[in-house]
Amino acid sequence: MPRLFRRRLAPTVWIGAVQTAWTVTLVAWILFFLRWRTSHDAGWGPLILGISLLVVLLVLAIGVVIHFSRQVAHNQATKDFVSQVSHDLRSPLATVKLHLETLKLRELDQAQREECLNAALTELARLEAGIEDVLTASRIERSALRIDLGPLELVPFLDEYASAKRKDLELHGAALLWDRDQARPLIAHADPVALRALLDNLVDNAVHHCQQGVRVRLEVVEQARCAVLAVADDGPGLEPREWKRVFRMFYRAPPSRRHTKGTGLGLFIVTGIAKAHGGRAWVESPGPNQGCVFRVAVPLAKESQA
Repeated sequence: MPRLFRRRLAPTVWIGAVQTAWTVTLVAWILFFLRWRTSHDAGWGPLILGISLLVVLLVLAIGVVIHFSRQVAHNQATKDFVSQVSHDLRSPLATVKLHLETLKLRELDQAQREECLNAALTELARLEAGIEDVLTASRIERSALRIDLGPLELVPFLDEYASAKRKDLELHGAALLWDRDQARPLIAHADPVALRALLDNLVDNAVHHCQQGVRVRLEVVEQARCAVLAVADDGPGLEPREWKRVFRMFYRAPPSRRHTKGTGLGLFIVTGIAKAHGGRAWVESPGPNQGCVFRVAVPLAKESQA
């Protein structure tokens, strides 16, 4: 089908055409009514009815346009996501291929072989994590995410998590702060694997959107029969209008679109995992350049409420 013909059949063209037809028809009817009324003794009821109809049609048309605009934005975000994911998958594969070719074509000593293998394994782990994010987001969107809930002691869990995650953050010039002495022992009704994925997304989000040397703070408190996990950073912060938007699938706040790469899945996964636990996720920010605090509330186990 020729491109011009496809454009003529575009939904926006049809919406505009229908709206124009409605408006012209009703305006013509109003003018006809006014002329007819000058020669007939009639009330204003038909005119009021016609104007009411015009208002209803305008509201419906505006609703259709808004819905379509959102769909267009979602489709564009999907295209950007596919492009970014393709790049993110291709990059580690290219690195793995390079290291394997090096092992095949060059004579290397044991230390060099170990270095190549470790680098390849690191890239494969990154590739696996990216694929898992896509699969998790797909399950969340289809309401098909399954988690294994049970009693989970949060302080030992966070001790183990912080100890392992610090090593990754040091490679990016960042620091993870976790003070177990300030944390009250709490037992959550949670899935440790899903909760670890949730924290990974929050911590990685802080590192990716902040300058090198960022300090990420991990905290847990009790609030309204829930354990509230908090991940705070000293990065660029968020405007209040972005606080809810950042949890949408594929959404990326304007500063991140300009300065960082990403798929826009991380925080969508966070809120999906939180809801699967029967909790919720939200963000707070004092203002631009004052950092963010992402909080996740998960229900306490009965053992912790006793």
